[in-house]
Amino acid sequence: MAASRTKNSIKNTVFSLANYLLKVVLLFAVRTVFVWKLGSEYLGLNSLFSNILTILSLAETGFGSAIVFALYKPTAENDTEKINALLKIYKKFYNIVAIIVLVLGLIILPFLPYLISGQPDVEINIYLVYFIYLLNTVVSYFCAHRRAVLYTNQRNDVESKISSIGLIFVNGFQILALCLFANYYAYCIIIVLGTVLESALVFFATRKMYPYINLKTDAKISQGEKKDLIKNTYSLLLHKIGGIFVTSTDSIIISAYLGLTILGIYSNYLLIYTSLTTIATLLLNAVKGSIGNLVATKSTDEVEKTQNKLVFAYNWFISFCTICLFCLYQPFIKTWLGTDYLLNFSVVICICVNFYFYTSRNMINGFKEATGLFYYDRYRSLIEGIVNLVASLILVQFMGLEGVIIGTIISTITACYWVEPVVLYKHYYKKSPKKYFLKALFYMVVTTAITAVLYFIISFIPDGSIWWLILKFAVCIMLSNVLLILAYLPTKEFKEWLALIKDALKGL
Repeated sequence: MAASRTKNSIKNTVFSLANYLLKVVLLFAVRTVFVWKLGSEYLGLNSLFSNILTILSLAETGFGSAIVFALYKPTAENDTEKINALLKIYKKFYNIVAIIVLVLGLIILPFLPYLISGQPDVEINIYLVYFIYLLNTVVSYFCAHRRAVLYTNQRNDVESKISSIGLIFVNGFQILALCLFANYYAYCIIIVLGTVLESALVFFATRKMYPYINLKTDAKISQGEKKDLIKNTYSLLLHKIGGIFVTSTDSIIISAYLGLTILGIYSNYLLIYTSLTTIATLLLNAVKGSIGNLVATKSTDEVEKTQNKLVFAYNWFISFCTICLFCLYQPFIKTWLGTDYLLNFSVVICICVNFYFYTSRNMINGFKEATGLFYYDRYRSLIEGIVNLVASLILVQFMGLEGVIIGTIISTITACYWVEPVVLYKHYYKKSPKKYFLKALFYMVVTTAITAVLYFIISFIPDGSIWWLILKFAVCIMLSNVLLILAYLPTKEFKEWLALIKDALKGL
C-alpha cells in the first residue's frame, strides 16, 4: 500500500506539473495576444467577473470537500455500496447548487455598473459577457461528483490529461478568435465550450474506469455518517466564506476604488502569482489522496514523520518561488509587455510577502484537512475573511493597491498561519506544535536571507532583452538552490530526502 501511495503521488505530480506547464505557456500566449488586440480594461473585466462568480460559489458551501473526505475510507476499503450512496448525494446537491448560482448570478446583473470605477472604455455589452461567465460556472458543476472519484482513487493524472486536452482546445481557439476577429464575445464563449468538453471527457473516463458507479442505487448512508457530513459541511461553509473574502474580494475592491485599468495591469502580475500558487496547489493535491489514505491506515507517529518530510520539501519549493518572484517580477513584465505595464516595486514586495505566507502553510493545512479536523477551526476562515475585507477597504484609501495586498497579508498572519498547526497538533497528534513553529521560523529566515543575497547579485545584470532575462533566471535557479542546500544541509529532513534519492537512484 505504501508503494502504491508513493507511485500514485509521483504519477500525479508528474502529470499535474506537465499539465500546468502546458497551461502556463498557453495562458501567457493568450494573454499576450489579448493585450495586443484588446487592451488592459478588458483584462480588468475578466478579473472582475471571475471574482464575482467565485463569491457566488458560496452556494457550494464546502460540501464537495466534506464528501471527498467521507469517500477516503470506503475507497480504501473498496466499499462500492457506500461510494455510490455518497456520490448520489453529491450529484443531487450539486444540481441544486447549479440552480442557486444561476439565480443569484442573474440577481446581480443590474448592479454590475456599481462595481466598476468610472466609465469603462470597452465596446461590449458587459451584461452579456457576465452572463456567459455565469453560464460557464453553472456548467462546471454537473460532473463534479465524478471528478471526486478520480481524486479519492489517487488518479489525478487522468484529470490532468483531460485538462490538457481542454486547454489546447480552449486556448488554441481563443488565440485564433483574437487574431482573426479581435472578438471578446467569441473569446468568452470558447471558455464555456471547453468546460463542456472537459466534463464530457471526465464522464466517459470514469464510466470506463469505475463501472461500479451506479447513482440509481438504493444504498444509503447511516444516520451517524449523515450527522458527520452535516457537521463537516457546516464547518467548511465557514471556511469557504472566509476563503472567498480573502481571494476574491480584492479584485472587486480594486475595480471599485482604483478602476479597471489598474486592475487590468495588476492582473498581469496576478497571472504570474496565480501560476505559481496553482503549481504549489497541484503539488499538494498530487499527494493529498495519498495523505488521506495514510491517515486512514497508519498511526499518528508515521503520519507525522511523513508530514515533516513533505513540509520540508514543499517549503523548499515555496522558498525557491519567492526568491524568483522577488528578483524577476519587474524584469519579466518589462520584457514581456513593456514599461507601460509596470507597477511600483513596493507592489512587488507586497505580492512576494503575501505569496510566501499564503502558500507556505498549505502542506500543514493539507494534513489537517486529511484528518477531517474541519470543525475545530470553523470560525478561522470567517475571521480571516472579515479582517481581510475590513483592512483592505481601509488601507486602499490611504495606500492604493499596496493597501489591498497588505490587508490580505494581515488576515493570513493573524487568522491562519498559526491556527492550522495548533488545531492539527492539539486534536490529532495530541502534542505541542512548538517544533513545527521553530522549523517554520527557520525556513522563513533562510528564505529572507537568500532573497536579499540573490536580489543584490541580480541587480548587477542589466534589463532590456530576453537574453538578459534568461541569464537572470538561470542565476536564480542555480544560486538559490545552492544556497538552500547549504542552509539545510545539517537538517534531519534534508538527510532523509538525500537517503531516499540515493535509494531511488540505486533502484534505477
